[in-house]
Amino acid sequence: MIRKKRKERRWFLIFTVPALVIYTIFWIFPIILSAGISFTDWTGMTKLSEAGFVGLKNYANLFQDSILKIAVKNNLIYGIILLAAVPVLAFFIAYLIETFIRRKMFWRTVAYLPAILPVIVTVLLWKWIYNPQYGLLNKLLELVGLEEWTTGWLTNTGTALFAVTFTSLWKTVPTYFVLFLAGLQSVSRDLMEAAVLDGAGRLALIRYVTLPGIKRITVIVYVLVFIDIFRVFDLVYAMTNGGPGYYNTEMILTYGYKTAFTNSNAGYGMAMTTVLLLFVILCSGVQMKIQGKSYD
Repeated sequence: MIRKKRKERRWFLIFTVPALVIYTIFWIFPIILSAGISFTDWTGMTKLSEAGFVGLKNYANLFQDSILKIAVKNNLIYGIILLAAVPVLAFFIAYLIETFIRRKMFWRTVAYLPAILPVIVTVLLWKWIYNPQYGLLNKLLELVGLEEWTTGWLTNTGTALFAVTFTSLWKTVPTYFVLFLAGLQSVSRDLMEAAVLDGAGRLALIRYVTLPGIKRITVIVYVLVFIDIFRVFDLVYAMTNGGPGYYNTEMILTYGYKTAFTNSNAGYGMAMTTVLLLFVILCSGVQMKIQGKSYD
């Protein structure tokens, strides 16, 4: 028995220690380093040892930054749409395929395809769809007699943010569709059959059997979508670079990246991302705790 425990402990150390080392090097250390840089005036173009300590100056400047306020507003609009739409659409698609469609494997693959496309392919595809001259969207609007609705979707200051958000929806929903699909397959068939025998209709089955059966998956999806809201970077940067006009699609991370690496103000950029990281961790923890209690 003692020998068995020693063997298990040895294998535990063999796998755990390297994992902790890798985790520390590639996740914990960069976070600590970024937080440390946020207290300096480092430009990112010189040696880090030459940076001067400025205390909380960078953090104080966050409250006076008008561009950051625009980025926060854009992130909130983007986030509200994603938080409201992604879980609902992902659940609806998963439920539709799992309940009503026969060739499940084929349609699961089709539904998941946008998630596995590289970001650059997604960007090129949707920039073509949104193109004002030969884009598919404007051509379809002309075809149905809505020529007055045609516009440059990514160059129009009134539509650019929503165009980028819709593209993100298209790419994000399939990821969480898979989670809901797994959750639906774990719902008790006995409960479903018992509810049907008791005369429950389709909506009653969803409300009283299906949704309670996937409550933990639902909590996970909402938390992950919330985190995704503030992780958005590559899609926006590649599609609009924060434009058009006066930062109409600028997000917190795109602005932080430009501040640190384009405007050579790494200290201020790191302060921005450090606050964002702490905010996301805090809100995610509170969200998980509240939703977890509501499902107990």
